[in-house]
Amino acid sequence: MALPETGVPDATWADVSAPAAVPGTAPADGRVAAPPGRRRHRLPPLSSYRDFRLLWTGSAMSVMAERCSGMAFTLLVLWHTGSKSSAGLVGFASLLPALLVQLPAGVLVDRLNRRRVMLWTLIIRMLAVATVAVSLLEDRLYVWHIVAVAFIQSSMTVFYQLSERAMVRGVVPSRQMGAAMAMNEARSRGVNFIGNPVSGALFGLSAWIPFSSSVALYLMSMITLVRLRSEKESPSQKNKKKPKMRDQIAVGLSWVWKRAYFRTALLIIAGSNLVFQGLILSVAVVVREDGGAAGTIGLIMAAGGAGGLFGAFTGGSLNNRLPMRKVMILAHVSWAVVMPATIFFRQPVALGVLFFITSHIGAAVTVSGMSYQVRITPNNMQGRVGSVVMLIVSGASSLGALGTGFLLEAVGSRQTLTIVSGVMALLAVVAAVVFTRRGAALEDQQDNELPTKPVPAPIADGSTADPFTTMQLRRTNVDG
Repeated sequence: MALPETGVPDATWADVSAPAAVPGTAPADGRVAAPPGRRRHRLPPLSSYRDFRLLWTGSAMSVMAERCSGMAFTLLVLWHTGSKSSAGLVGFASLLPALLVQLPAGVLVDRLNRRRVMLWTLIIRMLAVATVAVSLLEDRLYVWHIVAVAFIQSSMTVFYQLSERAMVRGVVPSRQMGAAMAMNEARSRGVNFIGNPVSGALFGLSAWIPFSSSVALYLMSMITLVRLRSEKESPSQKNKKKPKMRDQIAVGLSWVWKRAYFRTALLIIAGSNLVFQGLILSVAVVVREDGGAAGTIGLIMAAGGAGGLFGAFTGGSLNNRLPMRKVMILAHVSWAVVMPATIFFRQPVALGVLFFITSHIGAAVTVSGMSYQVRITPNNMQGRVGSVVMLIVSGASSLGALGTGFLLEAVGSRQTLTIVSGVMALLAVVAAVVFTRRGAALEDQQDNELPTKPVPAPIADGSTADPFTTMQLRRTNVDG
């Protein structure tokens, strides 16, 4: 999750060549008069960009593959060993790359061809997950093996996500960046809605089926992305002497650190992500303690996916209506109010409703954050800045999964849910105090005034063209 985009709305209509209005007067329909010799045009829909379609579709299958196997890892260990700490260890391994891999991955994504990075990560993930399917077919289960594969899959996912997010900037016009990010977030949330119950249902049929399904989906994603046009050159220009990785990581860290309230927001969201990891594992334990089936957990997660899907579509509106500081306060106060209900309501329907609400809020904030970060970050720093953001906001999640596993063993599910609800309430208080100060408003204003360098916009078939020529090709003359 990142911080919201600036409050400047992305115009659907842009003036290209319309007749001039008489100075000092307004048009009869009340619209603002266009400059002399300019008319209006509408940008084509995102579906008209060939490379965006391929990127979106291939990534959808990749996310679905990860969801099928990722949820099955926890179910496999929890149902076959009964060990809560082992389940927490698997969750820790799947989230640990957010701490260990993010920063070097960001540097490499900025150095290498991003399409090739995506393809190689698909191959490695496919082979790793295939070893689990084969092991289960032979009726063998080792916790260390599940931990290792979970770590490998998540490590490669870090590279994939950073590459994909950076590539969006090259396949859609800058004014459609927010819409593209909303579609990407809706894709991920939609896959969560479908993938979690599907994974639970497939696991109920046989433990090996979710993993073999993941292998097939990774293969389909590879076939789709092979057709994606590759970058002509890596984002960083080819120099005889490349800067040291340590120095490049430092540049990304410095870029984020110079924005005081931005980094504070990232730290607060890191805390909330830690809390949500504790909530997810605790709910899985609650369902098992009450005699529920593995598929029930999938349905609860699906309710969260549905909430996230709706939140992804409302994220753009939230971004345009509220500045960053108010989004942070609203989100954390809302979470702090809703989360204590998990202490008292253990029924699957009630838990599904609560997950729907929390995921709706989270997705709306995420859409704003991704579009903001991609828009203001230079192209040759997309990987590094994105990795720093993800390190901060997601790195703590690995500690949350590990700590929750041992906490559940020590004090039980109800007390654990009480603790995580208390932490969320504390984060809401901190957000309210920090983001009502004057400095937060000033940083909001500065981000709104950041100059952006024009980037050649892709034409409808996915290639790039001069922005002024492209405007003429897309022009729709509404004045006849």
